[in-house]
Amino acid sequence: MKPTKHKRSASPSQRIKMHILGSAGDVSGSLFYFEYSSPEGKVTRFLLECGLHQEHEEINRQKRLPKGVEAKDINFVIISHAHIDHSGWLPALVKDGFKGSVYTHPATKDLLDFLLLDSGRLQENAADRVNRFIARRQKKAESNGKKKRRIPLSVPLYTAEDVPLCFPLFKQINYNQLYTLADGVTMRFTEASHILGAAVVTVTIGKGEDQRTVCFTGNVGRPNTPLLKELTPVKHADYVISESTYGNKLHKKRDRLEVLADLINKAYARAMQKDRNTGCGVIVIPAFAVGRVQTVLHDLRTLMLAKRIPDIATFLDSRMAIAATEVHRKWASLMNDETRAIFESGQDAFSPPRYLECTTAAQTNRLYENASEPVIIVGSSGMAAGGKILRHLEKRLPQKNSTVVFVGYQGTGALGYDLVNKKPSQVTVHGKVLPVRATIEYMSDYSGHADYEEIIAWLSKFESKPRKTFLVHGDGGALEEFKGHIEKALGWSVVVPQRRQCFEL
Repeated sequence: MKPTKHKRSASPSQRIKMHILGSAGDVSGSLFYFEYSSPEGKVTRFLLECGLHQEHEEINRQKRLPKGVEAKDINFVIISHAHIDHSGWLPALVKDGFKGSVYTHPATKDLLDFLLLDSGRLQENAADRVNRFIARRQKKAESNGKKKRRIPLSVPLYTAEDVPLCFPLFKQINYNQLYTLADGVTMRFTEASHILGAAVVTVTIGKGEDQRTVCFTGNVGRPNTPLLKELTPVKHADYVISESTYGNKLHKKRDRLEVLADLINKAYARAMQKDRNTGCGVIVIPAFAVGRVQTVLHDLRTLMLAKRIPDIATFLDSRMAIAATEVHRKWASLMNDETRAIFESGQDAFSPPRYLECTTAAQTNRLYENASEPVIIVGSSGMAAGGKILRHLEKRLPQKNSTVVFVGYQGTGALGYDLVNKKPSQVTVHGKVLPVRATIEYMSDYSGHADYEEIIAWLSKFESKPRKTFLVHGDGGALEEFKGHIEKALGWSVVVPQRRQCFEL
């Protein structure tokens, strides 16, 4: 499909180009390049989002910017929120020569202080695994007397040491204030209700009659989302770029706390059936470190205080989740009225009655021992793809009186996906084949993404019809179905762009 071109009413030298460089046809790698040529002949180049591609990682090492554009040519970057598929390419961009400003919400900056460092460590670990595999192959070939061509070693996209170079570039932007980023470019953040600090980004580019406003949803949350304030309506945009993660799905409309209480009560009853070899059962809850862990802790606290579930000792065992929880406490002012009132009363909304954050190896190691009473262990990653949660699963999956409760999206290939969807009788964890005797539960109620009806309800509050709506951050089925839903419900002109497609606005 050829990009749509609009006739320009004035200032023929003024041009605005938008390149879709990521999250086109898939759900990660968010990256949009804008180039504004002013009537005075000045060119401003900026990126909206700077995300790592997490499904096809080889894309991160390719030439991601438009032909002829280098990292040093970019004037500034805007990041909507802290998730790595929206922010994690930034250290690579800085490593390649970017020296401009990075605009994001201050809570997002606090989260990125440790999320980017963790991403750097993961890049190093991935390269190390590849290099160890190469070394083993070469050693085996040499021992067999074969001459084997030397394979180049893998180099990390960036390392943890590269990440601090990003931090001096950050400029912090609050919600609901208009900021001038460059001559002819202004921006406003509004509440996205997705994770702490997440923003819907509205950028106005150009001057006079050729001025254009672009609204990017980033990732938008659901109505009545736990902890956070409601998604803020946007009144006008010439162009909308919308996420489509749940473009072909509807969330179950039910009481989240009621579902969780039922699962925990049943899990507790199982856990009370003490095994003479392994002790009491354990309730393990893998959850995403940012947003999901804090919501789960809040809900467990609420249910325990209301006597809807037993007062169960609860442990948070994840370095990253502990850091994220501390950032959430710092930014209690961004929470909804209910959560903010808990903090204002001097209490901690994320601390159940018997609660411990495991900050030492000794505290973690005690959780691997046989349990003398039922306990809850919360940790990341949410898909059981890595982290200390795997050691807890290694211990508890073989136990018939234990329960694992998954509370978020499970990506194909992750251990969590297999346990939830394939229901295997055995799995491999840390190289060990383990029987799966524990009960596996799944709740979709904690999704941080609005479904297609919820996004359309938000879009319907625009006071005028956009010229064009671009759908990104979704797989093929979600994108095409969401396109049909919007066209039917709102009568808008909708485009599903391809990666590296360019549009003149």
